[in-house]
Amino acid sequence: MQRPLSARTMAGGGGGDGPAAAATMGASPPSPPLVTTTAATAVVPSGAMTGSTATTAAAATATAGEETLSVAADAGPEPSSGATYPPGAEPTSARVEMWRLVATVGRVVGLAKTAAAVLLARNLRTVRAGKSPRRARVRAAAQLVGLLGAALGALLLLLYLTGVSRRGGRGVPGILGAGTERGGTLATGGLWDSTPRQPPALTVVAIVQRPYAGSLERLVRSLSAAEYGGDVVDLALWMDSRGGPSEGSAELADAAMAAAAKWPHGVAVVRHSTSASGPYDTHLQAVPGTDGVPFRGQVLYVDDSTEVAPTYYTWLRDARRAYGDRPDVAGYSLESARVVRRTASSNWEPLPAEEMGSSSFLYQALPGVGAFSPQDSKDVSVWSTFGVWLTARASSWYRFPTVPPHLVQPASPFQGSNGTRAHWSAWFSVFVRDYNLYVVYPPASLEGVHAVGHRADSRRSSMLVASGASAGAPMTKALHTAALGSMSLPATPLRWTVHGNLANGFDGGGGVVDGSPLLSLAKVDEMVATAKTAGGVLSMTVVNEVFLETAHSWLCNVDGGGFRPTNVVWATTDKVSRDALSRVVDTSTVYLDEMRGGKSTGHDFGNPGYWRLMLERTALLSALIHRGVRVFAFETDQVWLEDPTPYIASRLAEGADMVGTINTRDEISGNFFYLRPTLQTRRLFDEIVRKFVDAYVGAQLNKKSATSWTYIENDQSILTKLVLRNQTFQTAYPTRFETLDQERFVDGRWYVPEEGFYTSPAARQPVVINNNFIIGVEKKTLRAKQWGHWFLRDDGTCDNAVVAKAVRPKAAAAGAVARDEARAAGTTTR
Repeated sequence: MQRPLSARTMAGGGGGDGPAAAATMGASPPSPPLVTTTAATAVVPSGAMTGSTATTAAAATATAGEETLSVAADAGPEPSSGATYPPGAEPTSARVEMWRLVATVGRVVGLAKTAAAVLLARNLRTVRAGKSPRRARVRAAAQLVGLLGAALGALLLLLYLTGVSRRGGRGVPGILGAGTERGGTLATGGLWDSTPRQPPALTVVAIVQRPYAGSLERLVRSLSAAEYGGDVVDLALWMDSRGGPSEGSAELADAAMAAAAKWPHGVAVVRHSTSASGPYDTHLQAVPGTDGVPFRGQVLYVDDSTEVAPTYYTWLRDARRAYGDRPDVAGYSLESARVVRRTASSNWEPLPAEEMGSSSFLYQALPGVGAFSPQDSKDVSVWSTFGVWLTARASSWYRFPTVPPHLVQPASPFQGSNGTRAHWSAWFSVFVRDYNLYVVYPPASLEGVHAVGHRADSRRSSMLVASGASAGAPMTKALHTAALGSMSLPATPLRWTVHGNLANGFDGGGGVVDGSPLLSLAKVDEMVATAKTAGGVLSMTVVNEVFLETAHSWLCNVDGGGFRPTNVVWATTDKVSRDALSRVVDTSTVYLDEMRGGKSTGHDFGNPGYWRLMLERTALLSALIHRGVRVFAFETDQVWLEDPTPYIASRLAEGADMVGTINTRDEISGNFFYLRPTLQTRRLFDEIVRKFVDAYVGAQLNKKSATSWTYIENDQSILTKLVLRNQTFQTAYPTRFETLDQERFVDGRWYVPEEGFYTSPAARQPVVINNNFIIGVEKKTLRAKQWGHWFLRDDGTCDNAVVAKAVRPKAAAAGAVARDEARAAGTTTR
């Protein structure tokens, strides 16, 4: 029986072309727009525009339609800083050269057309006067052809260069991207050079919504005066221009252009959003950044009512250095918050100062959004994931989210016309609780504040330290104090839940059965430390005494083929396997003595001990990815006839959260997969562990004999349902699962050809065989020996002759990868 499935993408119900797949492409994907935004970008050469010129340029950027990049007329001398361009069309001296070339070409063509027109008119007069009519007609025709050719050539040149510019500056620098940059060496590659500049250390995105210029000027003044230590910091002024011109809009446009022109620390850009519905949409529409591409480097979103301290950048930079590798961090707030807790009288009251401490802390809520910088790392992009998560809950925007009331109190400036009642920060508080994340805050004292919000009539701001500062002074007392205050960033900060309780240890991962945790966090931390020695990656398998010989045969297999995976860690459950595997060089062994599965409670499929071991293994995987570890999980009863890692790498390059295989029952195999520690994968395994624990406890396996047989919902069946069949879960928590070619990564039915599976030519040369669909270690071993897939001699040494006969060299594997990709794309047949 030929199965029709080959390499395919599974996301959100089994289809790789659905919205879930599109929303979760890779570690840091741009969030899909929640509302279609019409925007225009103004290029602002530093020091080039003031007064009426700025007003004219600002008005030009309010044009409706597709996004455009506007170059101000009469911009003055060549800009020295502050110019911005579409991503990929960054300023270089070549672009200035191109701009000058185009201007010269335009002048030459203009002069040629003028001269040709004069000569043409003279010849036509000669023809009409009857003087040398034939010669005059020939000259007039030639001059007319020349005039038309010059005009056509100029038009084609202009269209070509404009097209290059709109494609992001690839190849020839675009004429709409001319300028230089501050503080760097100009590109010297000549006219055709388009070398991009180094990404900034930070991009500040200012959300401008107030209809008056004073708050914007105060914000930019405080940002400009901050201490950056020579780092390049870009500025993006995101203008909420919905509804068209209004009272004060011209003054605000002038102020924005002037502020961008004076920005001294990097590139500045002004963007006008003409269709976002208030702060709710404007913040989220700013996610994709300029021209739909994420802002480069780290991003800080600031509200135009905010004023920052001179030390804000120092604290933010040091906080990222201290906590940037923590997988439980959602972002950083420059405003400190008051953690609140429900009292005996059911009121919410702030914690006393002595309980809060005097250092930076983590809080599972976001009561204020005056200045917030989301976490963005190799495998986690909090902001874009939040955008996808929030979009999936659009049907609930009409109500307030279920969080403590101080986090959802609405204020009129925050209510947009799209039907949302609560500000996005209230939903963000639900999001961080859902994903076990926390926001980093500076110390909860005036000395620890690095930003204040000049907000009026907002009950939300009452939960922020030093909020409602005087708008009259350019720099408040609190911010002056912050410059001399504590910059404490403890290695183990206090973590407060959304309900004001102190959280001990990392959240997520290990489950609890009968009141006892399945795992020891100390042992998990030991494995995390091992992963860090190999770039945060480990290849893990759980081994007990029963599978010890199988583990040694697998070692002979991969070592003989020369493709042992990176950083192998043996998670052993007994002393015998621990001692034996500790002697294997270039591997690590962790003794998980608290794991009870597969010991006195049976180890065959369906036994209580088997299910306990599988539950503990699933909890271990979840705990590791919750701590930011990339995990390659496998089992040692497999046979690797070829190096599988290139196949996995090709799927990861496509943006997969998880790469695995599908068996002949159309289930995701639970014994061979690669997990990236993305927020999506972590949330998926939270659900798997929870459901597995419920099934294990509900079956009351602790009351059954060790040799009894029971089937329960397990890691494999739950994973399959959540990823491939539960559309509701995939819509709420989309996970991108990429399956390896089912004809090359096969299950135990490959050993039984009479059943009609794996009959294609490709299937007769598998990469990995999972020796399953048979119960009992002895039966697995016997079958492997019969097929020449057992590589351990009776004396405990490797049978290298059998290995050499079975495995294929790496060169063959590389060619097979290319053929598999072509077959998956439909360009070749099996």
